[in-house]
Amino acid sequence: MNPSGQKIPFWALRGAEWVLALVGAVICVGVAILVVSLQPDNLWPAPGIYLLELILLGMLALASRAADRGGTRIDYGAIPWVTGGVLLAFVILAGFSIGPLLFPAMLAFWLAAIAGDLRQNRAILPHLGIALIAAVFQAGIIGLFPLLTSSA
Repeated sequence: MNPSGQKIPFWALRGAEWVLALVGAVICVGVAILVVSLQPDNLWPAPGIYLLELILLGMLALASRAADRGGTRIDYGAIPWVTGGVLLAFVILAGFSIGPLLFPAMLAFWLAAIAGDLRQNRAILPHLGIALIAAVFQAGIIGLFPLLTSSA
């Protein structure tokens, strides 16, 4: 049900999930390719790993839309929420570099996740909490990674 009380058709929600997840995945891959093409040197280890993470998360979130058919023990609906949470950390912490480029992908994944939750009659609030936990976790990884890879 939407706020007006009318039921949104299944096909509309499913189509929105797919289109939004595809848009998010294309943006993630596109941003990674853009960064690599503009800065081919000095992409390892941290920037290269983060760019690889962007590509893998985008593809995983897109694949999760195909797997999210309900009735399974795995909560595939949480994957785009987690992906959006990880991208939130990039949007905030990389606000002066690739963050603004990733904002539309974050929004697309979260909207796809909301459409999936509405389609399957799942609660949105627990998934939003998972997204925020993913954002905090990713921010911690981004903050600790330079400490772990620096030579003393």
